[in-house]
Amino acid sequence: MKKWFLYGLSAVMATAIACGGDSKTPVSPSSVTNATADAAADGSTLKATAPDLVSPADGARVSNKTPSLVATYATLKFGGTATFTYRFQVRTQADALIDEAVEPQGSNGGTAHVIPASVSLANDTTYKWRARAETSAGVGPWSGYITFITPNSPSAIASYQTATTLWDNLTDLKTIGSALNMEFNAGKGARTISTESYIRYIMLQTLTAGEMSFYVDNFNPLSAGSKTKFSSQYAGTGDITTDPWRFTLEKRGALYGSPQVRTRIITGSGIFDGGPVIPSLDKTKTYFIKYTWGSGRITIVFFEADPVTGTLGKNALTFSASYSGTYRPSPHWICIGAPVGRGGSDDGSVPNMTVRWVWISDGNTSRPAMLPGDLRATAGDGPGF
Repeated sequence: MKKWFLYGLSAVMATAIACGGDSKTPVSPSSVTNATADAAADGSTLKATAPDLVSPADGARVSNKTPSLVATYATLKFGGTATFTYRFQVRTQADALIDEAVEPQGSNGGTAHVIPASVSLANDTTYKWRARAETSAGVGPWSGYITFITPNSPSAIASYQTATTLWDNLTDLKTIGSALNMEFNAGKGARTISTESYIRYIMLQTLTAGEMSFYVDNFNPLSAGSKTKFSSQYAGTGDITTDPWRFTLEKRGALYGSPQVRTRIITGSGIFDGGPVIPSLDKTKTYFIKYTWGSGRITIVFFEADPVTGTLGKNALTFSASYSGTYRPSPHWICIGAPVGRGGSDDGSVPNMTVRWVWISDGNTSRPAMLPGDLRATAGDGPGF
């Protein structure tokens, strides 16, 4: 990875070099003898410029916790050439040194340092960094500090519920809902042990329009079962199979020949039952699932996702359809999975799926911990997008 950054620096780097003059052909450090001096007030002993800090831009939020820090070459102030190495320092805002490394200069006008995972940068935190040029003959002046901000992991946000929103972390070994036959794993979430496992949330008011989204992995798209549920909603007054306000997101398994995602929403004046076949689901991947409802339209999306940061990748499914009536169950219960009704256990929950970072809202509040590359960059796909 380090070589990639050294040999593939951006056009910004080339512009910075062009503005600073022609690049010099590196030679032995012995040629900089006349470029050394007694230590200056800043501690430098080389008559050289400080490198310019190119990336990440000052104050930018980076997309991961191992960002690459990129700087341009330093040059000798009074002519001559030198082969520099570059010292990088990363500090907290309180000035504690947390990472220091010496890197070679590349062949395209600059140098880079990738902060290693072992440094363990905190979530949603501002750090500052700087760099200087060095040779065996001395050290150049430090650049000024610039800052970057780490991404905010969903796992850092505690669960909560309001009148119109609900956030359930699930990676912290607990739920704010009611769990039946679930297994909790630290850092990973809650696993449905069987088709008879589920988590139920009682909403504080009916959401006639809204969204539900969560991350899920480990499930087998072709596992046994018929109309198993990723999630379900209903009025909470009896058997879900006969509930007049049933709203389900289903994974249909081996009985249907290929993986299928279907949805059913029942309102006082209509039923919508349909959805696409999606044979490309992969049991080794993590998926972000989001669906919205309201104003007579339901939209479903599946994205491949990073299992740790939640950052979204390839779009695996986008589906939208119209329905009639207004969805208004009272009381309004929403589940991960579904309770078993008269249809039997094969109509219960998707078995062996691990779920985390559950978000439910009326569609007017953004999902917590949205990251670069997430759905807020996608417009026009329904409420909450």
